Amino acid sequence: MEVHLESPSGKYQATSKLEQELTPATPRSSKDRVLIVICAYNEAKTLPDLLQALRQTNVLVVDDGSNDGTGRLAAMEGAVVLTHWRRMGKAVSLQDAIDYALDNGYGIVVEMGADSLPEKGAIERLIRPLNSSAIGGASVRQIPVGHKNASYYIDELIWSVLSHGKSIQMARNGTAHLGGVMYAFKPECVSSVEDSVNDDEHLSVCIKSKGYRAVFVPDAIVYFDASSSIGHILQRRRRMYYGHMVYPESTAPSMQIGVVASALLNCLTEKPSRLPWMLPAVFLDMVSRLRAWRDGRCIKKRGEYTMWVTTFEKNMVSGALRGNC
Repeated sequence: MEVHLESPSGKYQATSKLEQELTPATPRSSKDRVLIVICAYNEAKTLPDLLQALRQTNVLVVDDGSNDGTGRLAAMEGAVVLTHWRRMGKAVSLQDAIDYALDNGYGIVVEMGADSLPEKGAIERLIRPLNSSAIGGASVRQIPVGHKNASYYIDELIWSVLSHGKSIQMARNGTAHLGGVMYAFKPECVSSVEDSVNDDEHLSVCIKSKGYRAVFVPDAIVYFDASSSIGHILQRRRRMYYGHMVYPESTAPSMQIGVVASALLNCLTEKPSRLPWMLPAVFLDMVSRLRAWRDGRCIKKRGEYTMWVTTFEKNMVSGALRGNC
């Protein structure tokens, strides 16, 4: 099923032909109804494996103006598809998904990247904490997969630091940063993300400001594509830091020096073989921070980050898990 979004803002609006089918006059409201959301731009290559793993679930794909048949492929796999006629960016796509979820009575949204693949049972474990009225969001432990080269080992350390950082936040405060390649949240707990640069940071800050907690669920595991090169790492980290710096109240572990230092030490203690990659990882992280800080001083750069898309080749997650990489 495919719905085209024709409004200038890209806001979710069902076409009249499908209006009654997609948007009931009295939406069924249920706090435990779960909608899987995938915001995709030219993901026809990576999307099929993920959609096949998500069968028997309610899946919404927001096709952000793709020109490779992403939306058509998603519809063939059984997902509901909202299509932008032109590219509008991740934040607008996610806002359309949130509007769709609220209009159709979904109480929980699980947002995940098109280039990710959750472990069996991960979604169920991820959403379990949201049964509590005090919890507004939850995030997973993400594990990069790909060719075992230098960029992979650096990436593996970086993302391990994020997981350990979230664990430290949980131990200290009972709450953790929401960000990552897959996370769940209650759409009623958040305000508009349409103008955000870093959507998961925006959601995390919003959930906290409304008095809810976001938790880290380490036994909910999702695999995603490791950075394919050093340049890819720099591009990803630079965008991430730019998004964090927009929010003075950022909840990211990487923006809390004490947390990130303890997390790095825990990572090296857990797996000493990571030690040779520590200095390269720290160096690349510092370069990324400086570039993001420089970009933050230029107002015109915000538009570029809003419409950001990777220019590097992606690893195929399913192939890597099968041992083909």
